[in-house]
Amino acid sequence: MRNQLSEPGQRRSIFFQLRAALCFVTLGLLVFHRQQLSPLLWGLGIFYLVSNLVVRVLPTSWFKEFKASYAIFLLDMAGMSIVLYSVAGFGSDSLLLFYLTVFMATLGESVTRSLGVAFGASALYIWLHVDTLLTDAESLLRIPLFLTTALLCGYLVQELRQHKRHVQNLQDTQKDLELQVGSISNYLTLSEESKTVAQELARRFRSLLEDLRAVVWEMSVPDFQVSFVSPEAERLLGYPVERWLSEKDFWVNHIHAGDRERVLETCQKALAEGRDYHLEYRVSAADGRVVWLQDIVRVLRDESGKVRLLRGVMVDITVHKQLEEELRQAQRIEAVGRLAGGVAHDFNNLLTIIDGYSQLALDLVPAGQGLHDHLTEIQKASRRASALTRRLLAFSRRQALQPQVLDLNAVVADMEKMLRRLIGEDIELVTVQQPGLGAVRADPAQIEQVMLNLAVNARDAMPHGGKLIIETANQDFDESYARSHVAFKPGSYVMLAVNDTGVGMDEYTRAHIFEPFFTTKEKGKGTGLGLATVYGIVKQSDGYIWVYSEPGQGTSFKIYLPRRVEVPMAFPKVAAPRIQLKGSETVLVVEDEDGVRTFVCGILKSAGYSVLGASRPDEALRLCQQFDGGIQLLITDVVMPQMNGRELAERLKTMRPETRVLYMSGYTDAAIMHHGVLEPAVAFLQKPFTPDALARKVREVLDAVLKT
Repeated sequence: MRNQLSEPGQRRSIFFQLRAALCFVTLGLLVFHRQQLSPLLWGLGIFYLVSNLVVRVLPTSWFKEFKASYAIFLLDMAGMSIVLYSVAGFGSDSLLLFYLTVFMATLGESVTRSLGVAFGASALYIWLHVDTLLTDAESLLRIPLFLTTALLCGYLVQELRQHKRHVQNLQDTQKDLELQVGSISNYLTLSEESKTVAQELARRFRSLLEDLRAVVWEMSVPDFQVSFVSPEAERLLGYPVERWLSEKDFWVNHIHAGDRERVLETCQKALAEGRDYHLEYRVSAADGRVVWLQDIVRVLRDESGKVRLLRGVMVDITVHKQLEEELRQAQRIEAVGRLAGGVAHDFNNLLTIIDGYSQLALDLVPAGQGLHDHLTEIQKASRRASALTRRLLAFSRRQALQPQVLDLNAVVADMEKMLRRLIGEDIELVTVQQPGLGAVRADPAQIEQVMLNLAVNARDAMPHGGKLIIETANQDFDESYARSHVAFKPGSYVMLAVNDTGVGMDEYTRAHIFEPFFTTKEKGKGTGLGLATVYGIVKQSDGYIWVYSEPGQGTSFKIYLPRRVEVPMAFPKVAAPRIQLKGSETVLVVEDEDGVRTFVCGILKSAGYSVLGASRPDEALRLCQQFDGGIQLLITDVVMPQMNGRELAERLKTMRPETRVLYMSGYTDAAIMHHGVLEPAVAFLQKPFTPDALARKVREVLDAVLKT
């Protein structure tokens, strides 16, 4: 009912009904006193009746507010006062009771209370006029007047109170809504800001994952099922992310078979101990590559402390592993090289004695005798052994070089005819030479040896024929390339590549290919020193050599020598002048190996020289102090106890500045050479040597003194 009374249409209808009742009371008063009415009062009464009909047709919007209701009510009270006073003969006490009824009904604030006030006023009226009510019918009309007026006042006040409460409720609701809207607005603002921040963080996280050269992953325990993997996984290994997430045991199945047991054992042990761990292992890529990974793993627990998840980062360390292997190989070759150099030094001393005395014996035994043939075989074996030691020295980078500024295109062109004969007709030789090739500084004889050894190696790898391609080119390498190759220096280089279409090599063979005495050939068909010699010559020339090969795919050797700005020069071969091998000068021989010292002294004495022999440097210095005559030549070994040959020569120079020096050694030493290259004006004789070679070199050094 309250909701209905609150509607403007219902309000207007009820107001009309209450006012109609008041009109009937007023009409009854007018009719009852019709003899006393003037035309003006009749007109006022008729107007009052008609006005109620007007209320019926008034717009309902007027009744949304109480202004129209109160205005009509005040007009009704004014008209009713006139009628009551002028027509009905209300006295002051009755009018006072009427107004009191209106006032009290208004204070009642509801229809029920106002009706109670009306009954109270009517009872009071009856009590005050009880003596006239029985005789005066007009007085009875005043009771409905009180009731109707009180009911109308109560209704109006009730509606007003309800309206005010409704308005207050609306205001309170509005305030609440405003507060809620403000709170929601703040929340939405914060939510938008949070959403923006979250979107930015998500964008940065995606960008981080895309830019990070590592695979971020998550997998469940104990089934090792991948639940998250970053896009880098597809770039690194070639498998789509969907396969990582959907296939059972995907990660386990793609671990390299040689590492799978070790990896799973490590994982299970770490899970049992509940600790983080990291490990390195190989995985198989989609294209068949083997990729080395370093996996850093964190173990995550749930609320109960049980391990539920693994999270980690996989980093590709394939290049790092390759560099480690190259470094190990370089260190291994370096160690073997030092050993080979030491062995060659001692072996050369022995070969000097064997070859030298066999030559002397051959000079004493006539040809055709059995002993002469035996001595010849001894000398041949000695010289074959000498060739082996030279290869060992080449590998250990301790042979004497005579570097020149070279044009590798010219060297290849000079070698082409000989290489064609060497490899045979069933192998096609192709040379690809870059015009304008830069110059290099190297020993031409050693570069020719490198090409010969590589050509022989290629020929043996193509027993049924094939193609041998020799290529030259200028190449430049930056820091990034140098970082991916052990000990490589960035700069400008000249490349010499020797490629074949032969059987190729597997990973194990490639790892050991440059080691001395390592060979894949049948017994008796190779010494295993060919590629070791190549390696040593290239390294001693400040170069680098790389091998690329796969089984059945042929082999490519690429040599990089530093590019020089000098112009290559031609060095025509001239016939060696005839040298008189005899002499009469005094020569001081210093050699800690007794057999070699005895042999050298014997050769020199037989050639007419005066010879002083010493086994140690201190003994040599003492001889120089005690000997009164001149000493024209010092022949000294380079590597000796107490001091080396260079130090001995410098000490002797302070006492005898005129004495020339000839060094001899089984391998090069930093005392007289820099990276195997003789220092200027240094005379050197490589062991082993023949009596004739010794006599020629001695005469050459002494004659140079006379020329100067």
